[in-house]
This record gives sequence, structure tokens and C-alpha cells, in this order.
Amino acid sequence: MKKILRSITTITPFGITFGQNSKPMTPSTPQLSFDSNIHHSSLDDNLIQTLVPLFAIGLVIILLIKSVKYFLDYKLKNKIIDRSISEQLAASILEKSDTDKKDDTIKWAFLLLGLSGGLSVAYYTKPLDIHSLAIITFCIGVSFLSYYFFLKKSKK
Repeated sequence: MKKILRSITTITPFGITFGQNSKPMTPSTPQLSFDSNIHHSSLDDNLIQTLVPLFAIGLVIILLIKSVKYFLDYKLKNKIIDRSISEQLAASILEKSDTDKKDDTIKWAFLLLGLSGGLSVAYYTKPLDIHSLAIITFCIGVSFLSYYFFLKKSKK
């Protein structure tokens, strides 16, 4: 719960800051081009201008959390070495098993495949709008579901 509150309090000032520079959204009339496609350029631009900073902030937050985790793990390893705890106990505390590392890698592979599939489908179903977010969310959900079935099958 503390991590969630800390994340919200960290993200909120950035959202307020980026919100100050945004222009008021005035709907533009769709323009018909020669190839009979309707273009909503201002809506696409506003969506991209809104999502890219949020995505960048999310990546920075993940980077900070991971670096703090690695730093604290390093300090813990040093304290274990200083107190001369047996190697077996230290290894059991600090190391993940090979299956956990493999499962984490496969989880990220499934997640990134789902995200890339969702982005690809959203790209080819223009114009980009709220249905694009639904497509991406659905593809990520399917990737997590397939990861769950993979874990279920691999543990048998």
C-alpha cells in the first residue's frame, strides 16, 4: 500500500506540470482527403502528446525503483558478508532459483509480445482513439493469460 501511495504522490506533480502546458481540446472537423479516409489529426496529436510523457515518467519511475532495489540488495549482501553468515544461508536468502529467473524472463517476453501485438493492431486500425487503448489492453491481458497457462502447464 505504501508503494502505491508513494507512486501516486510521485506521479501527480508530473501530471499537473504536463497538464499546465496543454492546449484546450477543441474538436476539429474531420477532413476528407482524396483517398476517402477521414483524418482526425488534432485528436491523434493530443492523444500522443498525453501518453508519451506518462510513458516516459513510468519508465523513469521503474528505473528508480529497480536501481534502489539493486542498491539495497548490495548493502544487504555486504552486511551478510561482514557478519560471516554461512554461505548456504546467505545463498538461500539472496539468490533466486533458476526457475524463478526463467519465469521472470518468460513473463517479460509474453508481456512485450502482447504489447507489441496490441500496438501493431492499433496502428493498422486507424484513426487512433480510445478503441486503440482497448485493443492494447486486451492484447496485454491475453498475453498475461497465456503466461498463466504456460506456468500452469510447465509446473505439471
